[in-house]
Amino acid sequence: MKKIDYFYLKGCPYCKKADEMLEQLMEENPQYKKLDIYPIEESTNMEYCSMMDYFYVPCFFVDGINRHEGKVTKEALLKILDEAMNG
Repeated sequence: MKKIDYFYLKGCPYCKKADEMLEQLMEENPQYKKLDIYPIEESTNMEYCSMMDYFYVPCFFVDGINRHEGKVTKEALLKILDEAMNG
């Protein structure tokens, strides 16, 4: 399994929606609960976030590679989780 870094911003409506979709996908497929998903709140980790190559939240990196940023769909999130799950 690959690590997922999930950059978000508290109060962001797109991040809140991503959180809801993550929870829903984990309920639909309990295997996703085994994934290493590291949520990183942008405003409290600005130094680290400034070293990463992204512009919009929510943003998902799989093993250090930017796989998605900005408003996310359930299908896009599913693809990210599957990539991390299947290595």
